[in-house]
Amino acid sequence: MARIVWSDLGTRPGSAFLIVAEIAADFGGGPTADDPFDTARLRFAANLMVRTCTQSKLGGDFAVQPLRDSGALLIHCAVTEPADFARLCEIVGGRDHEATPWRGLRRFLLDEARHETLLAVAGPPDSRGAGRRVRAAREREAADRQQWGRI
Repeated sequence: MARIVWSDLGTRPGSAFLIVAEIAADFGGGPTADDPFDTARLRFAANLMVRTCTQSKLGGDFAVQPLRDSGALLIHCAVTEPADFARLCEIVGGRDHEATPWRGLRRFLLDEARHETLLAVAGPPDSRGAGRRVRAAREREAADRQQWGRI
């Protein structure tokens, strides 16, 4: 299994299966006023799907692509192997749809209940690096404020 970039897999739909997650309004605490494009929720959902694929021990390649479509937030996940598609379909639930041009297509709603299901497979996000980066940025800002306050 290897995670590859979307352009390598998503542009060849005849060679892959597609799973589409539509992000529900209640997912991730819902939209916030300080993030009008819902970038944080979209990134959070994409990372959840990547971790789900990684922890599912897929046998083939996969790619994940977050996107906005007519006001909807979507996560596209393409996999190359039928067994991987079947395994992920068991995890995400949802319903099959007409697949053309994909080899198979499954859609599901990523709400808080489904989030818990995926989290049981994916595990919690690794926030160790993010915490250090945030702390370091805050320390730099505080040092800059102190330095500029003295002048």
